[in-house]
Amino acid sequence: MARFETVVRKARFVSSGYTGAQMATAANGLIKNAILPRVRNALTVYDTAAPALRPAYAKAKSKRAPPAVRNWTYTGRTLRSMKTLSSKENQAVIGFTDRESNMRAAINNARIRQFGVSPSDRRQLAREFSVVGPFVRAVQL
Repeated sequence: MARFETVVRKARFVSSGYTGAQMATAANGLIKNAILPRVRNALTVYDTAAPALRPAYAKAKSKRAPPAVRNWTYTGRTLRSMKTLSSKENQAVIGFTDRESNMRAAINNARIRQFGVSPSDRRQLAREFSVVGPFVRAVQL
């Protein structure tokens, strides 16, 4: 039996002139104020609506975790495990804390890209940096 190996390109961003603590604060703000609300609203990283679910899954999801849209909240585990994995000077990495959630995110993101930094998320990231210190420049890697 083939073993599943998760390969997720984590959302990374680099900016100049910030400490690790400032980067962690900005990353946590980005998760809370931009990425999670966007995914829960069934939007992609291009700020467009995610496609509809397959009919059988939509029916099951409407019973367990309405609404039946592509918002990664069937059980809630995946979005709860989205955290800042590491931060250091001028760099922060956002990802998933456990293997199961990482696998789910990889599968879901392969279908429709929802995990990442969208254009509206970049604007929120600029606001997060203005809170933690002077804004220099933010670039997604």
